[in-house]
Amino acid sequence: MALVDPKTGHDGVTLDLDDGEILRLLEAWLPSRRWYPAKGVDVVLSCTARIPMPSDAQGGRQPFIAIVRARREGAGGVDVTLQVPLVLEQEGADPAARPAGPVVDPSALVGTTSAGRLYDGAQHPAFWSAWLDAATWAEEDRPARQPYDFTGAHILSVEQSNSSVLLPRVAGGTMLKILRTLAPGDNPDVVVPLALTRAGWHGVPTPYAWHELTIDDPEGSWRAHAGVLAELVPDATDGFELACSLAADGRPFNGPARELGTQVAQMHSALRRAFVDEVRDVDPAWLLDALRRRVRSASSASAAVRERATEIEAFLAHMSSVTDDAVRQGRPLPPVQRIHGDLHLGQALYSPQTGWRILDFEGEPLRPLRERTRPDLGERDVTGMLRSFDYAAAVGHAGSTEWARAARRAFLEGYNGYLTVPGALGFGQRPSLADRVLILDSFELDKALYEVVYEERNRPDWTHIPLAAIDRILGR
Repeated sequence: MALVDPKTGHDGVTLDLDDGEILRLLEAWLPSRRWYPAKGVDVVLSCTARIPMPSDAQGGRQPFIAIVRARREGAGGVDVTLQVPLVLEQEGADPAARPAGPVVDPSALVGTTSAGRLYDGAQHPAFWSAWLDAATWAEEDRPARQPYDFTGAHILSVEQSNSSVLLPRVAGGTMLKILRTLAPGDNPDVVVPLALTRAGWHGVPTPYAWHELTIDDPEGSWRAHAGVLAELVPDATDGFELACSLAADGRPFNGPARELGTQVAQMHSALRRAFVDEVRDVDPAWLLDALRRRVRSASSASAAVRERATEIEAFLAHMSSVTDDAVRQGRPLPPVQRIHGDLHLGQALYSPQTGWRILDFEGEPLRPLRERTRPDLGERDVTGMLRSFDYAAAVGHAGSTEWARAARRAFLEGYNGYLTVPGALGFGQRPSLADRVLILDSFELDKALYEVVYEERNRPDWTHIPLAAIDRILGR
């Protein structure tokens, strides 16, 4: 099969490689990948499309993307579309013609085919080079085309849902994120950081380039974002790791937490500007209905939650009374808007040079895109951070419960303090602090109920962490 270079239209390497041969290798290789979403599930794989990338025809290497669908019908059904970048190195490929950079790690080998060796493109310089050539760049001053300098480049081993490649000598230092699960439409991990930087907020790594695919499969043609190249945050530390290390050393997290609170408030303000059409009044009934559904679900699964049923019902009644009173009196409540949606300490990087940067606006890749981009209250994000402090204290073995309480206070000081800045709200009158505290408590109760069920099923020794939060909210 001859693949065509999508940029030049010229024929690339002829691949004597059929979909069946690719699938046989992928069926054995995919379950060992951290990002593979169907581990332990009996699914049917199919190769629905193969998309060529700008090729290194003379060097005997052909990068391409296999679009793989994993499906399982019935209970516990699965239906996901995966992007699997691959590089075929034909027998006799010239080693000297390989793009400059690290030697390809043996672990990148997917398997040996009748046409040559097939490698994981996310770990291969030929794919990185092809991606940079095929990408759409935000600015005109894109780096010169091949050969790119891949010195020091390597794939990160901590990624769970996608594949990220550190490119320290490309465009001044960048990170290439390859999105593994594809969905039709605009991926928020591309469009949100781009919109935020265009709105003048630089609390995210600046996106430099992105890659889109048009996929023609048996069920029709559709478009999806497939990856993004963003600024490399210098000397960055994962927020959760930083908090855990401070807790372990008995040092407070108050200063970084306060700065992070300000950064999250600035993010919400910038999101309101960037996605102004999504800002609207909240429906209190929606808040209560969502919380009641979580309570019913958690109560059916957890005896610990059922033991607190009376207090939870009292909390819901109080919340209903306060929100009804707010509506009657015309008190403003926080609006719904575009939010991060999956915010916690692990989604933030701290750099001594640049301060905090917020990452990963994609949300849960297996959820429908419409759900991941649905407007919500900013308190959802605030709650995610507050819950992270409790877990960092537990993982870091903080000497007392005051460590997490002090971090919470500092974060909220930073967050609420920024909301007093003229123009920070971007909408009407500021909601009362009492109403906001109650709404925040409701979101934290909602999150903690989910955590109780999760911990009882997966880490029973950790169940006390969310239960302590529930008891605090309920006044126990």
